[in-house]
Amino acid sequence: MDDMITRFLKKRVQDIFNDHISILLLGPRQSGKTTFVNDLLKDVEHLSYNFMKSRERQRFERDPSLLIDEIAGGDKTFIFVDEVQKVPQILDNIQVLIDSEEKIFVITGSSARKLKRKDINLLPGRVAALRMDPLYWEEYSHLLSKNKQENIKNILKFGELPRIFTMVSAAKKKTAAELLYSYVNTYLEEEIRAEALVRNMGAFSKFLKLSAEESGRIISLRNLSQDVGVPHSTISVYYRILLDCLIAEKIEALVPASQRGKVVQSSKYLFFDTGIVNAASEVLGTGEYRSEYWGSLFEQWVGITILKLLKLSGIKAKLYYWRDYNGREVDWIIEYRGKWLPIEVKWADRVRHSAAKNIEYFLNRFPEKTGPGYVVFTGDNPTRISERVTTVPYFDLIDNVIKPFLL
Repeated sequence: MDDMITRFLKKRVQDIFNDHISILLLGPRQSGKTTFVNDLLKDVEHLSYNFMKSRERQRFERDPSLLIDEIAGGDKTFIFVDEVQKVPQILDNIQVLIDSEEKIFVITGSSARKLKRKDINLLPGRVAALRMDPLYWEEYSHLLSKNKQENIKNILKFGELPRIFTMVSAAKKKTAAELLYSYVNTYLEEEIRAEALVRNMGAFSKFLKLSAEESGRIISLRNLSQDVGVPHSTISVYYRILLDCLIAEKIEALVPASQRGKVVQSSKYLFFDTGIVNAASEVLGTGEYRSEYWGSLFEQWVGITILKLLKLSGIKAKLYYWRDYNGREVDWIIEYRGKWLPIEVKWADRVRHSAAKNIEYFLNRFPEKTGPGYVVFTGDNPTRISERVTTVPYFDLIDNVIKPFLL
């Protein structure tokens, strides 16, 4: 299965290599970075350093300049450094090798927290910084069965981490669920406890579960602080940890100048994968979810998919949500070149005309910024449900709606 999936970043990375530019590739654990780079370099002579290996990591922690001693003057042009956040001081030595030895590096990392310190050299002007997330819809959709309902439920329940996707495709759902739970526990142990990012692991563990349950929803820091039993300022710190460890994305509210004070301005935090949402929420199992929960996962998945497309394409568009104090809300709004594309998400095979109400209001309120609006659903056939709003099947959203908007 894995060898039938081509990651969309591949051509972009190859083009960067052809220009003799090094790459910093960040992404969550198990999103496929190491496999991707090994495949990319399989026919190229190169050196590899994996800082997940304690012995290798400890060597360079003691003396980061060893990298120059081992590489300078050698005949290998390409160097692969995996999980660089484990030894971030080595980036100074990588700069020397790029500048004086003309080496080309592929550097991966699964946490930006250590890399954001003031004394860390992120090689500005010397590397192309890219992001690798779990699988993207267009990378694997050709492998799915014709049962669209089963396809989308598997994706929403187990997510799109490459190894998990392969197991679910092979009908190994029980093992996939165990690995997802293990992922959450390992994340807690390795990224939080081992790096001493928080003092109260019990409170953070409770926060992680609650933040997963609130993924994709408008957040009240004060309510969460009461539930977790820590100050709301600590909840802000916890969310910053999720962002820096690439577990969550912050989605800001769209606040048009004419509506300041009239719309909700709180942020949403969106976990990077729906399988991780379910594991962290402790709801993975063989049972069926309620329709409302499928709807929440579906809305999150659409948002995650849009974010992946924007990162993969390198287009400087931004994803927002919009909600006013009268309760009108649009799930997702893409902003690009001063225009807004509103998208509502419905977990339904048929969509009633009433589903267009909030988008129609938004379109009429901001006609100079908007064109048509869309409702993503699980049915098969697009249908016009109001003057300016059309339903679109989830499997046609990228090609028929978002890509034309970004042209």
